[in-house]
This record gives sequence, structure tokens and C-alpha cells, in this order.
Amino acid sequence: MRTLFKPLLIISASLILIAGGLFFINYDAGSTLSQAFAAAPEKAPKKVPSPPKPPEKVNPDGTPWSPAAQVAAMERAKEVPPFVKKVKAETAWERKQRLGDDAPTLQDQDYAYVVLNSPIVNKEQDMYEPVRFMHKKHAAVTGDCLKCHHASADEPGAPETAKCSACHQEAFNPEFPERPGLKAAYHRQCMTCHEEQEKGPLGCTDCHGKNVPDHSKLVKLPKNPSPTQVTTECLRCHEDQGEDMLKSAHWLWKGPSPYTVDGEKRVDSGKATNTINNFCIALPSNWPRCTSCHAGYGWKDETFDFTDKSHIDCLICHDTTDTYAKVPTDAGMPYPQLDLVEIAEHVGKPSRKTCGDCHFQGGGGDAVKHGDMNAILYYPTRKCDVHMGDLDFQCHDCHKTRNHKISGRSLSLPVAEGARSCEDCHTSQPHHGNNLLDHHLNRHGEHIACMTCHSPVYAKCKPTKTWWDWSKAGDKKREVHKDKYGMPDYFWKKGEFLWDESVQPTYAWYNGTVERYLIGDKIDDDGVTEITQPVGGIKDAKSRIAPFKIMAGKQPADKNNRTLLTPNLFGPKGYWKNVDWDQAFKIGAEATGIEYSGEYEWEETKMYWSLNHEVTPKEMALSCVQCHESLTQERSCDRCHQDKRDVDFKALSYKGVDFKTMAARGRDTLDLVEKTDYINFKALGYKGDPIIYGGRFKQLPLGWHKDGKEEK
Repeated sequence: MRTLFKPLLIISASLILIAGGLFFINYDAGSTLSQAFAAAPEKAPKKVPSPPKPPEKVNPDGTPWSPAAQVAAMERAKEVPPFVKKVKAETAWERKQRLGDDAPTLQDQDYAYVVLNSPIVNKEQDMYEPVRFMHKKHAAVTGDCLKCHHASADEPGAPETAKCSACHQEAFNPEFPERPGLKAAYHRQCMTCHEEQEKGPLGCTDCHGKNVPDHSKLVKLPKNPSPTQVTTECLRCHEDQGEDMLKSAHWLWKGPSPYTVDGEKRVDSGKATNTINNFCIALPSNWPRCTSCHAGYGWKDETFDFTDKSHIDCLICHDTTDTYAKVPTDAGMPYPQLDLVEIAEHVGKPSRKTCGDCHFQGGGGDAVKHGDMNAILYYPTRKCDVHMGDLDFQCHDCHKTRNHKISGRSLSLPVAEGARSCEDCHTSQPHHGNNLLDHHLNRHGEHIACMTCHSPVYAKCKPTKTWWDWSKAGDKKREVHKDKYGMPDYFWKKGEFLWDESVQPTYAWYNGTVERYLIGDKIDDDGVTEITQPVGGIKDAKSRIAPFKIMAGKQPADKNNRTLLTPNLFGPKGYWKNVDWDQAFKIGAEATGIEYSGEYEWEETKMYWSLNHEVTPKEMALSCVQCHESLTQERSCDRCHQDKRDVDFKALSYKGVDFKTMAARGRDTLDLVEKTDYINFKALGYKGDPIIYGGRFKQLPLGWHKDGKEEK
């Protein structure tokens, strides 16, 4: 086994980037940067780069940030109602007969979301976290509130649906020995139903997250340990987890790609091997810069040993102090100033901070790559993302993890360790209002992805990059200008940029699979080369209309071999050092094993990027009118439905996001005000508005006929 960090082995100078420029340091490869500076202060630079400050827990207006719905739910969870001593002696059938039309319904619920964290159960800190419970969803799925609220108090004026803790409290009450305690009642009720329905979680950690023990009493480290010493200490208790990590995509940067067309059986695709993009283009030959986000230490070239557990970086995902950070140019090594003992003693579950430090900052800066992920999501408002801003969801609340394999997938990279969708939590019938509008919205779910309506614009909280022209790079004298969002239009190292904010997505049919350009593939000689493209079509029953960010730009291609090139950008021979494209392409070709003919040109490319975050609240989703132009005319829903006086069809169809209000709050949405045919039905293969022309599989008599002619 190759050892990367040998004592006394002196490596070449490492390049450190700071605000004022660049400087070099030499240090023992077996030491951390902090040890190197301490051991040889005479060689240390005058100014050591400082790690970034943790994000402030404040709203945009400077007020303290708080996830309102989660805080309220946690407060309600503490409430212990008066104990119900006597319940009505009746069977379930007798109870339904007694209640008749007065039986509780969805509309009678006070709270759609609750947290199960009663002090009756959690008198002391135990092994598991509170349970997030989607109250309204469960009522809608069961179709009967009385299935869970199975008894009513025999007291005047008592509600029919009391809290579980009103009847079930202590684990054993000798006065009421027939009643299980609250914990037992929860588990018996929930698990029995899940078993009968053959859906829903059954394992302990399927509902509960495990609490992480206090590591300050467990960690044993010397003063100023090296990063690998920290990892070795972690492995002392977590050897199996280390083995799991060695097989994970976050360690290997490659893996199975079951959703890539013609690559379904491959297990070697990924950023480490054969993927390319139109941002910083590709990893090979640029390792020390790109691997600053790797979950490991020292991946500085192609010889990195992926079997060596001591080089796993546990802290990058499990820091809870919000202080851990890596030097951007040092192959995954942390800043030398960090107190690694303090951080190791305060490890816990991953957070938006630990995930976001890499995923929000992809492409060399905040909000560059993703149209729906940026640093605002560390502490977002409810209107920026309802799950994170209102309910304080952490990334792993959706991206469930087993054995360090994280479920989720994207168009930008082929690796997938499991799929996640909105329906996993919200079901395929997520609209529970039981009214005319919700009926149609649930039917829409068969043809339209949730985010099509619930993400009417992307980058609504921070501008994202939408154009990158590498052919303009190299002009150190060019003046840099700021656009209307305050973002730069040029950087000599990277070329010319365009940014956009509150962008209307591009819509396409998507069945979950992707056509993907891989390193060495031929480019499109007839037009723009699509590096990633969703697969689907109007006649494909598995396809739904989904929203995407389009990233476009110009990047280098081999003029003769007709392949995209992978330049060496970073390092002593890289373009950023020598401004020599030919040399950069030769080194990049050697790293990838793809032939370079010696002649290059610039080709236009584009990528589709998924939009799955920045989920808007329901009141900010697209309205019916914004998609269906026909509903703006004289006849609307009453084409099919009787025009009853107690139904305001206009109000129903106009209920949705108000772009004028968004603009008044500073968002760039004035061009979207009063816009209809929002998703462009003709571009998606329809003859026009489906209300007039029919759906993709059925021709329904929805058009309004006047004088024997269909309305146009």
C-alpha cells in the first residue's frame, strides 16, 4: 500500500490563495500546515490565510433567524394535556354512527405538521431524536381521522380527536392497566398500520434519527494533532463506518450510473473519471484545486490511495462547530489555524453548513453551478425554501443515508446511490384539500413534476451563473464590470460571464434518465453540444414536465478529433500560471488518456441542471391562469363545471404566485407579471392549451364551441 504522508519526505511547494494574491510554503508532507508553520516559523509567510467565518444566523433584514413552524411545533410537543380518565364505551362502528356527518375531517385539523417529542416519553435524553410527523398527510392517506383517534373522552364538550398523550401517558398506570404508555401507543398504532398497509417505516431509525453522544468524553487526541491522527481516532470506534466510506460516491467520486442512457451498467463514471462540464471543465490534472471539497486528505494527483482509511476526512461532514474549513488549493487539507481537537470533540450529524460548504460553492464560488442552491440556504427565509426556512430541514432529512451512501441524483453527475422524490414524503396525491382545485392539482401530478409549480423561478434568492465563455480568458488588462446584481462580468483566469436572478426555468419532458456527454465523446458538429440532457417525451407515459436551469457557454474542443478538451488550469504548468492554452491541453490530455491533435477551437455547449431546492410555499406556486391562457377568457372552469354561485372560478384559477409582489420585494420578476402560457405548451409538443386542445393521451371535449366552431 502506498503511503502518501511519509516522515521526512519533502514535497514541492504548495500554492495558497489569499485575497491579496498567491504565496508558496514548503512543509513536511507528514505534517499539517499548522505544524509546518509552528516547526519552521522562519519559513512561514507573513500572512497565513484565514478560514472563512461561519454564516450568520440572521434574516436578510438583520433580525435573528428562526424556523417558525419548527419552533412552534417543538413548543407544542412540550404540552401535556390533562389526563383523560374515562372514555366513551362504544365500538368504532357505534362511534361513527353517533357522529354521522359531524365526524372530524381534514378541514378540522389544527396543525398539518407536528413533532413527536413529549416530555412524558423523553424525561431524560435518550438514544433518538424527535420524530417529524406529517399529520395532515396521514389523515389524507388513511381517509379517516378516527382510525388513529380511536376513542373520545366521556366528558361534556370534549373534542373527538384529543392528543394521544391525553389518554396515554405513563408506561404503566396501575389504575388503568389496560392502557399502554405513550411510547408503546405510538409504536403499536404506527407500526401496525404500516404493516397492514405494507408501506411506511418500520425500523427505529426510519422514523427517528439517532442522537450523537457527547464526543468530548470519548475523543482522545494529542495537542495539535494532524488531520490523519483525527481520522485514526475516529476509526478506533468507527471501523465499519470507515469501510463503508471507502465504497461511497463522496469518497470515490465515481460509482453506479443507473439513470445514464447507455451507461446503466457502468460503475466507473463520475467526476474522478469521465465527466465534464462547462464550468471549470474537468477534474483530471487539476486535483489539488478541485479536491478541496473531497471527503479526504491529500488527493493531489492520480496516485491517491483510495484504500487508505486514514485519509478519510470525517470532520468535513460531521463538524458541528461551524468552523471547519479546507484550504481551497491544498488537496483537501484543512486550514492550519483550526482547533481540530475542539472540532473532533463536537462532531455530530451533517448539516446544511457541512453539505453546503461544498455543494453551494461548486464551480468556484457561491451559486455558480446550481440554480437552486446557494449560501442563502444556510439560514433561508420561508419564502426562499419552505422546508429549510420554516421547518429547519437538514439535507439528510430528504437525502436519506445508509452505510454512507446518500440517496439522491442529479443531471450534472451520473453517480446515484438511491433516488429521492417529493412523492416519497408527500405521496402521489399531495393536495389534501378535498375540493375541486385539489382534485385537478392531483391529476396534474401525473404529468407535471412538483417543482414545475412549486419553483416558478430559480435563483430567486441569489443570482446564478448562466453563461461562461472560456474563449475570452487571458486578458489581464480587461476592465471588470459589475452587472445589475453586482456580479462580475469577467475574470482573466476564466473568461466572460453572465448572471441571472429569479429566472423562469426551461421546461422539458423528463422520465428520470439522462443523455450524457463523457470525456472522449464526439461533439455535435451541427449545433450546440449538450453535455447533459433530460430524456422524455409527450407520448412517454413515464415522463413529466420538469423545470431546469440551462447553463450555456463556450469551451475548448479539439479541432481535428472533435472532442471537448480538458485543460490543466491549476498548478505550476497550468493555464492560470502560464496563460498557455496549448500546454494546458497537452497536460490535460495526458491526464485523461484522450488524444490531443495540437489544434483547438471554441465550441458552444449547454447543460441541463435539475431544480429540486428552493421549494416555494403553496401560496407562491404557479396559478392555473399562469399556465392556461384559456382561463383568462370569458369562459374558464365553467367550460366543464356548472357555474354555481358558491364557487368563484376566477378566484380559484388566479390563486398563486404574485410576481408583482416579488418584484416589490427586490426580485427581478417584472418581466413575468401577467405572463401566461408559462411553460409553453407548444414547445412541449401540445397543439396549444390542453384545456382547448386536449391532453397528451386523451382528447377531452373541453373546448368552448360557439356557432359550431371551436374557440381559437
